[in-house]
Amino acid sequence: MFDSLSERLTAALRKLTGRGVLRPEDVDATLREVRMALLEADVNYKVVKEFQERVRTELAGAELEKHLNPAQQVVKVVHDQLVEMLGANTEGLHWAPAPPTIVMLAGLQGSGKTTTAIKLALWARRQGHKPLVVALDLRRPAAVDQLRTLAERERVDFHAGAGAVDEITRAAAAEARKRGDDVVILDTAGRLHVDGELLDELKRLKAAVPVTETLLVADSMTGQEAVAVGQAFAEAVGLEGVILTKLDGDARGGAALSLRFATGQRIRFAGTGEKPADLEVFHADRMASRILGMGDVLSLIEKAEQSVDQEEARRAEKNLRAGTVSFDDFLVNIRQLKSMGSVQGVLEMMPGAGQLKGAMAGSDPEAEVRRMEAIILSMTRRERAHPELIDGSRRKRIARGSGTQVSDVNRLLKAREAMQQLLKQFGSPALQRRGMAGMANLGGLGRLFGR
Repeated sequence: MFDSLSERLTAALRKLTGRGVLRPEDVDATLREVRMALLEADVNYKVVKEFQERVRTELAGAELEKHLNPAQQVVKVVHDQLVEMLGANTEGLHWAPAPPTIVMLAGLQGSGKTTTAIKLALWARRQGHKPLVVALDLRRPAAVDQLRTLAERERVDFHAGAGAVDEITRAAAAEARKRGDDVVILDTAGRLHVDGELLDELKRLKAAVPVTETLLVADSMTGQEAVAVGQAFAEAVGLEGVILTKLDGDARGGAALSLRFATGQRIRFAGTGEKPADLEVFHADRMASRILGMGDVLSLIEKAEQSVDQEEARRAEKNLRAGTVSFDDFLVNIRQLKSMGSVQGVLEMMPGAGQLKGAMAGSDPEAEVRRMEAIILSMTRRERAHPELIDGSRRKRIARGSGTQVSDVNRLLKAREAMQQLLKQFGSPALQRRGMAGMANLGGLGRLFGR
């Protein structure tokens, strides 16, 4: 996610590190590199120009904060302006004063509306709501069946019908009230490109029922094309926000950084993977931190809260107080890490993510996790409980049993030691109250991805 942009920006800002005094020429040189990084990321040139001027103005008028050195002040200003560029969003859906909340998803064919409808329904359910998805894409072959299949698999209420889409929508709203569904998500038709017929259909839908929000579903991989689509929908139909799909595969970030400028609307949600649960509120401040390689601890905590076994977390907290971590604890945390989605995505949320990316270069985090699991499962129960017993001969036996090298076993042993240190650092009462004692272990895994 934003790998290319992140690398360029962090490299540009790193050159300021250690400067006691920031000269005007240093600022100019840094801003030139920031501008090139944004342009190469496919950010709209007008957005880049405005961003650069805002950063320059902020630096010229800012008083140096006591706890920041000059270089850190530049990073802070760049971070704050990235947040502004991304839309300064922290909110999910707006709920209707009287249910049901009706959300209309609009976008081109292939942008991911149907899967996003299910993902949004699951997100709403996690917030305590009861969603209903409505199939309104009557032109694309099998679109209705696709939504029905996904809804049945995830146990989400589903509605479909024949005839005019505005009539189907009115019937769906009535059914939602009868069933007690308080969120209705409309999966509308798409086209290969924006045309008048599509926009007229969306206008009729908005007139047929009291739509609470119209959200554009845009494929982040299409770059500036997503921006042009956003402009067309915003002008013709009106938008209350944007959902960006496939953000986990977008190494550049041009669409995300340009859409607010193009549509005037904030990015409200981001699709971060293929699993039904891989939709998250787009927190602009957290995303800016990730772009600058600073990690995203709050999102990491939220992911952990959703997937971590609380009983295992309490056991890990007990071990934390004792100051010991066994390989049984390590194995539990590896499996919890896997349950949180993409391993690389989780690692990118950790503090020091910028440095971690360099250590991970050329390695496959998913394969590394599988290798770790195999090594631990090749240990005896006594070895897992007492890692200090693992001497040279035991390491050779464990390596043979897991199909790995002794060097892999050594790295795992070192990672356990690092994990133990991190547990002590992350064992604050605040994190323990949020059930994060066990997940603090994950930072130790970062040691395993560098060769």
